[in-house]
Amino acid sequence: MIVSGRQRGFTLLEMMLVLLLLGLGASMVVSQMPNATYRAAQESQRLAERLQRLTYQAALEGRAYGLVVQRDRWQLRRWQAQGWQNLSLPHGAGAQTLPAGWHLQLIQPGPEAEDGVPQVLLLPGGEIMPFRLRYFSAGQLMAEIVMDDEGGIHTDNKIDEKL
Repeated sequence: MIVSGRQRGFTLLEMMLVLLLLGLGASMVVSQMPNATYRAAQESQRLAERLQRLTYQAALEGRAYGLVVQRDRWQLRRWQAQGWQNLSLPHGAGAQTLPAGWHLQLIQPGPEAEDGVPQVLLLPGGEIMPFRLRYFSAGQLMAEIVMDDEGGIHTDNKIDEKL
């Protein structure tokens, strides 16, 4: 069979360049999508840092702050003349709803708080009600926020128990 003229088609180099560009575009799109896996360790660290900063802010301002914990969400609150008000922080940092399959467990001494009243109080004198906040997924403890003996709030990395 005699082939006359030039054959038309893509060279291997051209095909590889197109695949590289498609891969780069796909990775950019995927990196902009919200992550499907919930990162309890990072989220608990962020909440611990917020609570620690609010402790200092409560002492500086002479104002009480609090944390309301429900099974699937938490909300920061501030005491004002009208009573407890939701704390509005940039980018929705004053509250969080956990993804499906996740839940919170608050452990603290004393009686249960009334509806709408924070269970964890950050008082103007710098006092904090002792507490332990646990993040669970499928019955397994994934992250924990604790208050240490000096009143500091931090995450506990020693997680080895199950519900």
